[in-house]
Amino acid sequence: MTVQRHDAFGQEIERTFTAVRAALPATNVAAFDAELEAITHAPVVDLAALDDFLSGWWRIAMRAAQDPRDWQRMNEEAEQIHSGKRSAGRTLAEVLAWRGVQL
Repeated sequence: MTVQRHDAFGQEIERTFTAVRAALPATNVAAFDAELEAITHAPVVDLAALDDFLSGWWRIAMRAAQDPRDWQRMNEEAEQIHSGKRSAGRTLAEVLAWRGVQL
């Protein structure tokens, strides 16, 4: 018996630099390019860092492809928090304290 992957909307993104970049939402492509350039233009290319880079961006591309509206909403909320237009909310410690959990 084999286990089959069932990704939302039947999308499977090949784990290659070209496929991952093509699958990213337009708002994320510049960050992908900048990070890739920083890694590949180092005096010595760290292959582990390059693999971590591809793995991380592949997960982002997969997540964004599964629910594009939710991905966009998350990015909009993050931008609002970053720009100060929206409060970041309570910290984890504050939530735990409110629930009666002591650290």
